[in-house]
Amino acid sequence: MGDVNNTEAVAVDATPAYAPTTTTASMVSAPAINVEYIQSLSGILKILQLFLGFIAWVCIAASGYCCGEEFVMFVEVTAWLTTILLLVVHLLMLQTKAPMSALPWPFIEFCYHAGVTLMYFIAACVVAATTGNRSTLWAAWYNSTYSAASAFSFFTTIAYGIDTYLSFQAWREEPPVNRHFTPDPPAQPAAV
Repeated sequence: MGDVNNTEAVAVDATPAYAPTTTTASMVSAPAINVEYIQSLSGILKILQLFLGFIAWVCIAASGYCCGEEFVMFVEVTAWLTTILLLVVHLLMLQTKAPMSALPWPFIEFCYHAGVTLMYFIAACVVAATTGNRSTLWAAWYNSTYSAASAFSFFTTIAYGIDTYLSFQAWREEPPVNRHFTPDPPAQPAAV
């Protein structure tokens, strides 16, 4: 009989371990949004880049492609989508969460902004050079949209250039330990 009671005691003790768990609404939380980033100069510049870049590529898309505008559209749309991605990363503070926290974000952003500034400048020059190359009935309309696209492309280039400078400053202000890989200290000679 003693064995039966011990079995029952074990069964009673084991039951809570297999009891289903429930989650309450207080345990589930929405992702935190970094509102301060939108109010910072980098956040304002990203929103400005998105606005100006959108106008630039809509002007190109509205008038059709000719004479190198495929490159311009590639640069403008790729930069626009990547800037949206970076804005979301900063708004949700994903750069501070593992595994992304191990990345050198100031350096990555500096490289991105420097590359996009250069590519946007080339694209703006291509649009400016092709303005006026139309000799159709709608040439005045094409030229006006290309002129607007050229102006907005240069404005967007300036916004990315300012962000490049800010990213460079943030990268240089980063502690040297995080800036690059530091080698192990030299081994001490063995005592004789």
